[in-house]
Amino acid sequence: MNRQRYIALFILCIYLALILFKPAFIDRPKHLVLNIINMPLRIFNNTFDAIHNIASMAHSKDIIEQNASFKRQIDLLKNQVSGYREMESENDRLKKLLAFKQSNPYKLIAARIISKDSSNICSSILIDQGKKSGVKEDTVVMVEAGLLGRVSEVSAGTGRVMLITDPNSRVSAIVSRSRNTGVVYGGNAGLCIMRYLPLDADLVIGDEVVTSGFSDIFPKGLLIGKIIKVKAEPTGLSLCAFVKPSADISRAEEVLCIE
Repeated sequence: MNRQRYIALFILCIYLALILFKPAFIDRPKHLVLNIINMPLRIFNNTFDAIHNIASMAHSKDIIEQNASFKRQIDLLKNQVSGYREMESENDRLKKLLAFKQSNPYKLIAARIISKDSSNICSSILIDQGKKSGVKEDTVVMVEAGLLGRVSEVSAGTGRVMLITDPNSRVSAIVSRSRNTGVVYGGNAGLCIMRYLPLDADLVIGDEVVTSGFSDIFPKGLLIGKIIKVKAEPTGLSLCAFVKPSADISRAEEVLCIE
């Protein structure tokens, strides 16, 4: 027992001597203890960080999936709102068309435009009414704004309408203000040309041109359009007037056929 005490005393003396000559040895036991304590703390901290990262990744995945779901719902709602707006717009057009139909002296058949064909060679539309509805060849077609044209071909359920802007179209017409008569032909760039006007014709830019009723097809008084330019024919024997149609075919969706 005494021997062990001597050994312990000897070690203590050596340690004290080291402290006296080299003070850094004081921190060695402290550092050893701190390292022993810190080791489980570091293991716990690293484990906690790993668990937190895994949880964060899972949470981020949930957020991404939630955002994708919300985006799909928003897109669906946008489509529904767009559909409702389109239905509202169609209802407004049909109400106006119905009011015009009821106030018009002619017996009218409502039709929807199902296709449009416009080129330098021809200008026509296809409507969803035909022989079954009472539509036949040369049936006059119009919109609230004015004359569109006449049916050139017809089947049981559809009709092909030649527009007044088609080069093959001919409409007997009269200038509302001056009562000068002529024939309106289909022209270029969506315009019509009124020909066979006398050189002394009283024509003013903005004059309205309507159907004259001097034919078996078009009834009298349907608005064709307004004069935007007047010039002499190449022969120098008459005048011609460029007419802008009052009916905008590019925006038309429904039409009325005069029985």
